[in-house]
Amino acid sequence: MRVTIIPIDTFCAVDGIGFVGIDMTSVPKDVHAVQWFGTWGEQEILDLKTGRIDRNEKIDNLDVYQAVLNSYWSIRNRHDAAVKEAINEQTIIEV
Repeated sequence: MRVTIIPIDTFCAVDGIGFVGIDMTSVPKDVHAVQWFGTWGEQEILDLKTGRIDRNEKIDNLDVYQAVLNSYWSIRNRHDAAVKEAINEQTIIEV
């Protein structure tokens, strides 16, 4: 699974499918972005005094970002259901 999280934009993508409006309230204030590459990842850490990226830190799990992923999947599942419903409404069945 490939994950990108950008808190300031309320953006999260999983395997190339992204949405904005994701709840980021659980993300530490100094996290600028997260990239996950399936078995490991990196988080970009801001210097809160300057607002600049201070360093990248390797991570070996997404536990601290589980609430973000839960919000993402909630939005994605609603989106997918709405798309499916729209397709079903447009389908013409010939008998």
